Amino acid sequence: MEKPTRLALLKEIAEFLNEETELQSMMDGALDYLIEGSDFTTGWIFFIDDTGAHTLAAHRSLPKALTNHQCKYMVEGTCWCVQSYHNKKLTKASNIINCSRINLASREFATETDDITHHATVPLKSGTEQFGLLNVATPHTDHYSDEDLELLESVAFQIGSAIKRIDLTDQEKEAARINERNRLARDLHDSVNQMLFSLKLTAHAAGQMAQDDVSKRAFSQIEMTSQNAVNEMRALIWQLKPVGLEKGLVHALKQYAELIGINIHVSVSGLIDLENKIETNVYRIIQEAMNNTKKHAGTDEIYVEFYQDDEKLEITIKDDGVGFDPHAVDERAHHGILNIKQRVKILKGQLTLLTENGTTLFVQVPYNHHSWEGM
Repeated sequence: MEKPTRLALLKEIAEFLNEETELQSMMDGALDYLIEGSDFTTGWIFFIDDTGAHTLAAHRSLPKALTNHQCKYMVEGTCWCVQSYHNKKLTKASNIINCSRINLASREFATETDDITHHATVPLKSGTEQFGLLNVATPHTDHYSDEDLELLESVAFQIGSAIKRIDLTDQEKEAARINERNRLARDLHDSVNQMLFSLKLTAHAAGQMAQDDVSKRAFSQIEMTSQNAVNEMRALIWQLKPVGLEKGLVHALKQYAELIGINIHVSVSGLIDLENKIETNVYRIIQEAMNNTKKHAGTDEIYVEFYQDDEKLEITIKDDGVGFDPHAVDERAHHGILNIKQRVKILKGQLTLLTENGTTLFVQVPYNHHSWEGM
């Protein structure tokens, strides 16, 4: 099948990206278009955070040498392009003369390289904001033409713009979800919760007036069931809207822990002064951790430590429960872990999960007061 012209390829990619609303499928599809419509035979995308740590976000048609051992050489260690990107020295599409990842993989799997020895790289950015790198390669090629680099630069610009658009759309969706949860919380509190409370009082009063034991027991059972329903409703309202944050994060955490029957031990180092978006997401992260402890850990004790300075917020959440094997957990079925990861991502933070001798979550969020103003 004849490949499209470069202009036609850019048009196809632009049309695809304009319609795509999900980050992973956007990156996968863009790589598909680029690899199928050009002379490049393989491509991959690294996301790189503010610390210089990289994540293999998407890849297409990697040689087996690079996919062996769960993409070991792609996900571990560092390399020239990631370091140069982090040091602000990589600003446009460039030839990579010597790729340490490809070299290491080639030494171990010399017959499985698909004759890939070098790659080209370009930053993914939108305006002044950078997200990571787009890398591509072709067999028997150690130098890419100016036309190849121009194509790569154009595609990277389109992908960077799509990442920013999807990120903004996700923020708008999250704001809409928060508003809807707040509305539901108000409705539940003002209507259903009040009706249940009235039912409990009515049952209690009727039980006091009842003459026979059967009626007394029936009204007592209705009163107890109503109280349980009130407790469940309060917990649900807390899940929808973190009532109590106006009195501070620690106060809200202790209230929720009491509500679900968890003993929480909180220690604070430094002055915890958080913008609303950070505070709400941190609350939700710890709330999910408390729920997981209550459901799965076999313990009712949880320990939370906060540390904040001018550059970062660090949170350690630990229980002494049974722990679990993170590799054996399907995150799609265990929404708590997935929700925590998504909220850490919203805050552009890092999550470390340790599951020996109980479960420990370590969250680090970059924090600069001025960078969060107005959010």
